[in-house]
Amino acid sequence: MSLVAYFEKNPSAKRHIWLVSLTYPFIPLLGIGLMMLTGNVHFAWAPFVFIYVIMPIVEYLAGDDEHDLLGLDHEMEELSPFYKFMVHALLPVLYLTWLIGAWYVVTQPMPVSSYIGLALAHGSGLAFAINSGHETGHKTDKLSKWIALFMLAPVFYGHFRVEHNTGHHSDVATPRDSATARFGESYYGFMAREYPGAWKRAWRLETKRANRKGYSKFSLKNEVVATVAMQIALWSLVVAWLGWTVLPYLFIAAAFGSSILSMQNYVGHYGLLREKRADGKYLPCMPHHSWNTKSLVTNMISYNLARHSDHHAHPSRHYQHLRNMENVPELPFGYGTMFLIAYFPPIFRRIMDPLVIKNAGGDMSKVLTKDMVA
Repeated sequence: MSLVAYFEKNPSAKRHIWLVSLTYPFIPLLGIGLMMLTGNVHFAWAPFVFIYVIMPIVEYLAGDDEHDLLGLDHEMEELSPFYKFMVHALLPVLYLTWLIGAWYVVTQPMPVSSYIGLALAHGSGLAFAINSGHETGHKTDKLSKWIALFMLAPVFYGHFRVEHNTGHHSDVATPRDSATARFGESYYGFMAREYPGAWKRAWRLETKRANRKGYSKFSLKNEVVATVAMQIALWSLVVAWLGWTVLPYLFIAAAFGSSILSMQNYVGHYGLLREKRADGKYLPCMPHHSWNTKSLVTNMISYNLARHSDHHAHPSRHYQHLRNMENVPELPFGYGTMFLIAYFPPIFRRIMDPLVIKNAGGDMSKVLTKDMVA
């Protein structure tokens, strides 16, 4: 019996595939392990070889999830607690790897280049924490909300929950959205605009909520204020434990982790524009307003985030229920390869610009360009 046939006959066994994704948060520890085994400080950069060389190759060889190995029928809701628990249980794992990295760079002698390499590697782990916080942050129960905020705290991105859920999902694929890349915009230009834009939008949204409910915008009821206080407290505890020399590690890891989130937003919506109604308002977000990929490996390590078309059309849908969709914009590669390409704007534009124009039927009025205003 083939693997596909086995899962079609035993759909509940699909949960076992997702267990593979639990190994990804340990990748940052690869550099530390190899350094301890060999004494070679250059192995601090080993996680980057794995992420940007090995992973794209594995992604290519594994191909697309054509048989929906990572999907689950909605009739199988009784399996949801397992999938929910699996994401929640990542919280201690994410903290453990982050703190091991902090301890190692402070207590073990190494050159500055290795310190930076380990900090960046653990930043990639924090990017996974943002992705996990994204999944739990979309849920409405209080436990999921707090787990999401604790996942986002090490990367100092607690404002993401309200900004993403209320801001990005509302404004996506319009000029109002700082998290949607314009046609012709480089990743670096996008990141410089998107990062402060996310903070501003989160503050604006929480200020409106404070005014509406009648409390001070500087109150701890403001989620931005509360999460900043929470994150400062967390970082302060780490500094009290390991000393001030850990601060560069914390800053570098947080900056790189948040940059990977920007990368996902960049490739996930590049150039796409929602249509307007006759009254000038934008139509609701539809599946064709996000770039999708069926890459098996990408979706396995991102909780089906790369099934982005279905995610934006149905934001509350649990990751195991997200579907492969037809007749939506498709990225030419999985996230591993797309992220690598995006670091080189001329190559990225050579690949993606024709796809954006083709998706718009050659009509540039249907493309989100830099000259459009909110």
